Amino acid sequence: MTSVGSTVGILGGGLSGLLMGMQLKRAGIDDFTIYERQSDVGGTWLRNPYPGLHCDIPSHLYSYTFEPNPDWSMVYAGHAEIQTYLRACAEKYGLLAHLRLDTSVETARYSEADGSWDLAYVRAGDVAPATVSHRLLVSATGGLTEPRIPGIAGRDRFLGVQWHSAAWRHDVDLTGLRVAVVGSAASAVQVVPQIAGQAASVTVYSRTPNWVVPRNNRLYSDAERAALSDADVLRRVRRRQYKESLLWFQAAQKVPEAMDTLRQRTFSNLRASISDPELVAALTPDYDPGCKRILVSDDFYAALALPHVRLVPKGVASLTESTVVDVDGDETEVDAVIFCTGYRLGSRADGRPAVAVTGRGDISLTEYLGERVRGYRGFATPGFPNYFTVCGINGSVGYTAVFAAAELHTETIAGMLERFIERPDLLSVEVRTEAADHYTDAVQAELATMSWSGDCPNFYRDAQGRIVSFYPGTIGRMRRELRAMDLDDFIFEVRPPVAATRP
Repeated sequence: MTSVGSTVGILGGGLSGLLMGMQLKRAGIDDFTIYERQSDVGGTWLRNPYPGLHCDIPSHLYSYTFEPNPDWSMVYAGHAEIQTYLRACAEKYGLLAHLRLDTSVETARYSEADGSWDLAYVRAGDVAPATVSHRLLVSATGGLTEPRIPGIAGRDRFLGVQWHSAAWRHDVDLTGLRVAVVGSAASAVQVVPQIAGQAASVTVYSRTPNWVVPRNNRLYSDAERAALSDADVLRRVRRRQYKESLLWFQAAQKVPEAMDTLRQRTFSNLRASISDPELVAALTPDYDPGCKRILVSDDFYAALALPHVRLVPKGVASLTESTVVDVDGDETEVDAVIFCTGYRLGSRADGRPAVAVTGRGDISLTEYLGERVRGYRGFATPGFPNYFTVCGINGSVGYTAVFAAAELHTETIAGMLERFIERPDLLSVEVRTEAADHYTDAVQAELATMSWSGDCPNFYRDAQGRIVSFYPGTIGRMRRELRAMDLDDFIFEVRPPVAATRP
């Protein structure tokens, strides 16, 4: 039997789900529930505990604008400090009472009869799922939720230890072991320098080199943190850091000067640590900066220059009982294999979506978007009434913190929810298909001219080559467009009148 839940259900207790709760609190809406699969809040920052993990966005940008933190210890904070910050925000805004931790929402199905969303969920320790209904549903599950391990032959034969960086084995001491790292992107550039100080040898397998600029991370001094407690000082620092981040946006727009600057920073970073011309060539990308994610690291190149660390610029074909075999058939004896191979976009390890969402007419969201990417301003999808997404299709910016776009989306969604809650006669609110089509066509045409559409492998595109992750403009432009949004782009469906009963 389906129980009646709060007015609003929120999927996910990471930075976006918490932010949605905070925005509802700020709007005076207290009737909501946040569902989180993990045992605490924090999302990716709780889920990913691998050594060396730091944000690649400056700490003062990687925070809520209405909850600045002058006490960040470093220019680029580590994962534990970010998770602590998110937990503190949840406590401050009274979100703990709204949280349902250790609760995995399996399915969400729209009921056309009463306009509600029926959720089937499983709590830790439960045998069978329970069901609950909410009038309105907000998805804040994030796009990168489950580790992706490539289908490499022989993984089941390997006698050593193996794991994905997102499921780090802290119980395994790598001291004196021969370690293979598969992958050379965002997690690898942080993991490799950390394990290089322990392992007897490290072999890094890299199919495609990346643009790696220095992070220039450091601790803030006590005097700096004291100065940053002044709101005006902190505001100026945030403004400066944001302006610096626009270089990455300009690279995405293929501005030659921006791409040249990023090339120079990468080559300076590279040549400061590595002089071997063959290794320099193997680490030099053959595509423009911005086509793939630009990486940041102060010590990756230095780690590759160590005598016991070796780069193999090839993919992995298979594993044997004790070796890694590359695509050319060369074998390397190893004791441990660490996969730094990214994440499944919005899906679980077994291939199912993070939440199986079914909208009007029994339409599966996965199948619907598989036929054609269609979304409206990153937060609404036709055919899915009373359902909103934080940083959904084309809803994230690719050059600065996700906090920025998430604040704009949650602010917009909170406004929509306020209008809906104030109208008990409303059955549903749904974006019009023609509005979503018009918006999607315009955005995809613009994205096709940007570096993300270049000739390189990246996770920004779906199986059909469409860019689904990013919004093509700046945060300022997104703000202006959302605030000028035409409510005529939505259908507000009124409940049918209840027939009067005769006395």
